[in-house]
Amino acid sequence: MIYDTHMHCDYSCDSEMKLEDALAAATEQGIGLTVTEHWDYDYPTNPDAFTFDIDEYFARFMPLKSDKALIGIEIGMQTHTAEADKKIAQSHAFDYVLASIHCIGRRDLYEPTCYEGRTRQQIVEEFLHESITCLEQERDFDAFAHIDYICRYWPYTGAERELRLSDAPELFDRLFTLLIEKNKPIEINTRRLDDAAAVAGLLPLYKRYHELGGRFCTLGSDAHYKEHVGRRLQEAMELAKECGLTPVYFKARKMYIMEGL
Repeated sequence: MIYDTHMHCDYSCDSEMKLEDALAAATEQGIGLTVTEHWDYDYPTNPDAFTFDIDEYFARFMPLKSDKALIGIEIGMQTHTAEADKKIAQSHAFDYVLASIHCIGRRDLYEPTCYEGRTRQQIVEEFLHESITCLEQERDFDAFAHIDYICRYWPYTGAERELRLSDAPELFDRLFTLLIEKNKPIEINTRRLDDAAAVAGLLPLYKRYHELGGRFCTLGSDAHYKEHVGRRLQEAMELAKECGLTPVYFKARKMYIMEGL
C-alpha cells in the first residue's frame, strides 16, 4: 500500500482539515496515511502556536487507528530546542516522527522579515547550517521533511526561487551525509510537484542524496485540507524512481517499504 506520510488535522493550528475527513479521503483513494500534527517548541512568532495536548490527540486518534491509519508528529527543529524535541518524540507511542526546519536563527521562514537585510546566498547557507547543526545534535526522529520548504516563502522568483546544489555543495553534502549516517530517509514533499521548475530544482538534490548512499524516501502531501490528501503521490513515486530511492513508511517507529509501487 502507498502511504501519504505527512498531513495536518485538528491539532495543527494552521490546518482546515478534520481527522475524520483525512481518513475518508485516504480510504476513497485506497491509500494509507500518517497524521503528523505540528509541534514547534518555542516558535519565534508565537511560542505556543504549534504545540498541543498530545494526550488528547492520542485519545481522539486511537479508536480510529489501524494498519492504514497511523499516528505521527512533525517536530520543527531549532538549534536551542534539541532536548525538548527529543523528550516529545519519546513521550508517546508515535508511529512516526518527522523532523523539519521551519525557522532559522529564531526567525520564522514564513515571514517576509526573515529575509530582510540578507542576501540569497546568506539565507541558503544559514538554512543549511541550521539544518546541519540540528542533525548533529542528539535527537530522535525518523525522516527529514521538505528540503524545499524555504522555496515556498522566500522573496525570490524565476531561476532564483529554487534551491540549487551549486548554491552550497559542501553544505548539502554534509546535510545528506548526516541523514545517511543516521539511516534517515529524506521526504519527497508533493506540495510543489505540480511546478516543473520545482521538480527540476529538487531532482539534483535527491540524486545527490542517492549518490552519497541514501536509499530511502518518504512521500508526503503536507495536506492541511482534505482535498490535498494524497495529492501528486504518483509524481512523487516517479521522482523517487528516477533518483533511485525506495519509498518507505513507519509504523511503531520501524521502517517498512511501501508495497504496490
